[in-house]
Amino acid sequence: MRVLSAVAASVLLVACGDGSDTDESANLWQVSVAGASTAPLTRVSGQPLASYLKNGLYAQADVPLAGNGSPPPAELVSTTNLITQGVDEADRVKFAAQTLYVSGVQHQDARPYVKRWQRNEDSSLSALQDVELSPELQHIDGIYVSDDQLTVVGSDINGYAYQPFSSYGWDAASSQIIVQVFEQGNNVYRMQFDGQLIASRRTAEAVWLVSRYTPAVEGFRPHAATVADKLNNMQVLTNTDLTELMPKRQLNEAATEPLIASQQCYLPADMQTNEGSSRMVVVTRIATSAPYQTQSSCIVASIADIYMSTEHLYLHGSVSGEESVRTVLHKFSLDEASVGYQATGAVEGYIGGSQSAFMLYEKQQHLMLLTSRWSEAGLQHQFLTLQQDGTSLKVVARLPNAQQPDQVIGKPGEDIYGVRFVADRAYVVTFERTDPLYTLDISNPLQPAIVGELEIPGYSAYLHSINENLLWGLGQQIELNAEGFPLWETAGSKVALFDVSANDAVVQQELVFNAQYSPLELQHHSLTTLQHGNVTRLALPLSRYSSELGEQLSLLTLEVDSNGAMDITGELIATQSSLYGLSWGARSVLVEDDIYFIVDDRVYHSNWQLPEQVIGQY
Repeated sequence: MRVLSAVAASVLLVACGDGSDTDESANLWQVSVAGASTAPLTRVSGQPLASYLKNGLYAQADVPLAGNGSPPPAELVSTTNLITQGVDEADRVKFAAQTLYVSGVQHQDARPYVKRWQRNEDSSLSALQDVELSPELQHIDGIYVSDDQLTVVGSDINGYAYQPFSSYGWDAASSQIIVQVFEQGNNVYRMQFDGQLIASRRTAEAVWLVSRYTPAVEGFRPHAATVADKLNNMQVLTNTDLTELMPKRQLNEAATEPLIASQQCYLPADMQTNEGSSRMVVVTRIATSAPYQTQSSCIVASIADIYMSTEHLYLHGSVSGEESVRTVLHKFSLDEASVGYQATGAVEGYIGGSQSAFMLYEKQQHLMLLTSRWSEAGLQHQFLTLQQDGTSLKVVARLPNAQQPDQVIGKPGEDIYGVRFVADRAYVVTFERTDPLYTLDISNPLQPAIVGELEIPGYSAYLHSINENLLWGLGQQIELNAEGFPLWETAGSKVALFDVSANDAVVQQELVFNAQYSPLELQHHSLTTLQHGNVTRLALPLSRYSSELGEQLSLLTLEVDSNGAMDITGELIATQSSLYGLSWGARSVLVEDDIYFIVDDRVYHSNWQLPEQVIGQY
């Protein structure tokens, strides 16, 4: 590994010759922003880390300013709909220990809230006192609950009311992430640290936070358009200690302290001495049983999203090359008490689509994923299997390949709309004019194969496994015009049940809801399921909208039995409002035969046998 040289402290910061910009510019640092790297990471600290961050800050400023999971409960209670069972995800609504928690934003003053209701023996709800949030908390990204413990994850800058983990970008103003832990409604822990949240997850042992951070140095000019600005930045950075470049944290009311030990940072192994980057990604682990036991680690790389299995955390992001886009993935272990980096890999294409969170899956220590890329032939997709080899993640299988050139996912021009990995199968939906549902055999990750294909009108954007023989999907019914192109203006929500007991899936049943839309197409937390004997109960919000009446929200309730019969049990009409977009945050909780439908800060209570009859409103 080439070790970074120290930033030259002997650079003259005074004018030379006649004081012209030409003479002064000869003394400027000759550094550049580090190019996107696909190399494994290496642990660094001290001067090499400081130089890399300072080089990055300096080079990035050298441009003009542009213009303007919790274990399943014993009782019959639904939980948050998750990507990976055993890995919990933050959401705005949670239920535990007979307590309903709802987070949101007050309309009158835009202040965040967490409301609580106690479920009584007669299934009614009694309001409890709202939890007391930190005054600095301006936006709630999501909440977690376990027994009587509530964890609130948020930030001190405003975001979208019902969009968890909204990305603020690398160049956002200085901000802080705030984590509060409450027990029986009482605040017992608060941590505040520098950065913007990318995502979070919760396992039985810890809450995991992945965040972005760019150092903010006093006196530094982030848009250095002149030589004088650049000379100023050189002087400021030369006099800046490494500790001033690292994010800080504050526990309760104690003094601020470093969030990361400098020896817990990783840089690309192929880093150059005359380049750098200041774009840090921080992984923080907060022990659920002892939140003061917090560990953080950082990498200096561009990360867009995460995937977490029960054993590993993967950070991934796209990097653009001269001819194509590649996805870089960094693998971390969850086995240790601290955040442990393991390996890095890069593959062709990007991870995209409306359900991109479902496009990665770990099985038998292999990571499988779908990527897309543009070529002269149009949009193309590939299925990849990666395996760790030392500090590298290497591609060990792919579709299509030289031996199986016909194993192609999607026809020319089709994008990926829905993906679901279930045990030894993967299901992929692509769409442009019709909906091909592909079935892949992944029983051996080293030998994936497309074994079935079903073509039907419309598409399924969200897929859900009922059991090993039944797959449920939600999307849109799309009609085609005389030229064979989709008529989007006549689209309507479509629920489909597929028999997947054989390689070729078969449509078991379809339900179409004209001129309606479900946020489940984009927000998987919208769906609530509950296993009730041999019947799977499903509840999902539907939205109707007109310019005269506004948005009408309802909760559609369905039952699917193990033999493949799907029935509508009812529809709870909740509200009609001129505030369009309430459907994005609509959630439901199923407890025994009770339905609790949450819209904004209101809870509608009904019974599974008669959903349309509202028992109570809270």
